Amino acid sequence: MTKATLDEVTVRRRFGPREVIFRERDKASEAFIIESGRVEISTDVGSERKVLAILGPGEMFGEMAALDGTERSATAVALQDTELTLIVHEQLRSRVEAAEPILRLLLRVILNRFRHEQSLFRHVGNGGLETVDMAEAESSKLAIDKIKLESELRGALARRELEVYYQPIVRLSEGVTIGFEALLRWRHPELGNIPPEKFIGLAEETALIVPIGRSVLSRACRDLVSFQERLGREVLMSVNVSGRQFAEPSFLSELKTVIDETRVNPRSLKLEITEGVLMDHRSRPLGWIEGCKKLGASIALDDFGTGFSSLSYLASFPIDTLKIDRSFVRAMGLDPRSLKIVRAINQLAHGIGLDVVAEGIEEEFQRRELLLMGCELGQGFLFSEAVPFEQAVNQASSIAGA
Repeated sequence: MTKATLDEVTVRRRFGPREVIFRERDKASEAFIIESGRVEISTDVGSERKVLAILGPGEMFGEMAALDGTERSATAVALQDTELTLIVHEQLRSRVEAAEPILRLLLRVILNRFRHEQSLFRHVGNGGLETVDMAEAESSKLAIDKIKLESELRGALARRELEVYYQPIVRLSEGVTIGFEALLRWRHPELGNIPPEKFIGLAEETALIVPIGRSVLSRACRDLVSFQERLGREVLMSVNVSGRQFAEPSFLSELKTVIDETRVNPRSLKLEITEGVLMDHRSRPLGWIEGCKKLGASIALDDFGTGFSSLSYLASFPIDTLKIDRSFVRAMGLDPRSLKIVRAINQLAHGIGLDVVAEGIEEEFQRRELLLMGCELGQGFLFSEAVPFEQAVNQASSIAGA
């Protein structure tokens, strides 16, 4: 058998007029797409046969049972010469298993309700929902929790539950605060403090990050003006900008509006982006960055060293600051390679005229090593966690006074 013939047998099937494609109660292992011809879908209710649908080219059938390998819920018969494309069970299952957990949950709910309605239609069985194994049950619980959290997050802005905290960025040689990073916190009235890792990714997935990010940017700029007034000196403000915000056509105009309304000095504003943002060329990253710099803001590349094309980004985009990822800083005392990586990043950045900020500094040893290699700036729990505005002002004032 030639390859062409083999493909014809395994991918396409042909049926003559009134030929049965599958019968009700047959075990399902495949679905079909109609290439040509027509197919009648029917079921037996008592002694009566009911026609449920007549399908034509381009339509799919048999997929519900094929998804979970259950019995056919109806009989399919070709009404004329009909050619079908075969879709095997594994094709469907692999796509379902690769889907996002909420989509898998929704699909299972649809399948269960479909089976339930089927049972009621035929007046057989107890009509109960199908059981699932423990792993599937846990996956469903996680998906349901995620949906509930998303619903809560949608109202969190209006209820003023989202707050902006500030982590100081310090000059390592003196411990003086030269700026702050604005970080989002969610104080839920019932669930308490919800960690950013629990909801930032969810906000990205659902595009809620766009209005949330807009609110954080506005709040941070207003507070930056207050920081400078209260401290009596210039300080910087770093604000994270997500990939979703990055891709919004209105972002540059919104940034200009925020700068104008808050009367912030844009040269005190640093917008932090990740390498993932630069990889999405659909959002025209070069034009976006140049637009931000024309408004006076500078650009920091966050989590540097964790991506795949960091060096090419430095050559292609007008970045002002590199932030060394906390994973390298944290491992400096344990892994000699991490220490060498931090040294190399610091040397590279300074060699092309960029500022460097080391993230995640938690130990005095890390501060000393960073100073020895010439890294001037850092942030981390050694100096302070992210704190509310008033506390951040007081800490910065006391350190400056000392």
